[in-house]
Amino acid sequence: VMGCIVNGPGEMADADYGYVGAGPGRITLYKGREVIARNIPQEEALDRLIALIKEHGEWEETEHSEFRIQNS
Repeated sequence: VMGCIVNGPGEMADADYGYVGAGPGRITLYKGREVIARNIPQEEALDRLIALIKEHGEWEETEHSEFRIQNS
């Protein structure tokens, strides 16, 4: 996962998932270069990102960290 509040989607274009500032208190979520959801309230964005990763089967709980994305 890569996020960039300043440079936006260009900064995270090659990441599997992106979390990009869309305006004050708003986030846009990406899967690769595809926009998945726009203008998500910042308070909901992390939960929505986790749900997106789980939806694509790439979420893995571990005993050593809070979460880890499986290698693609």
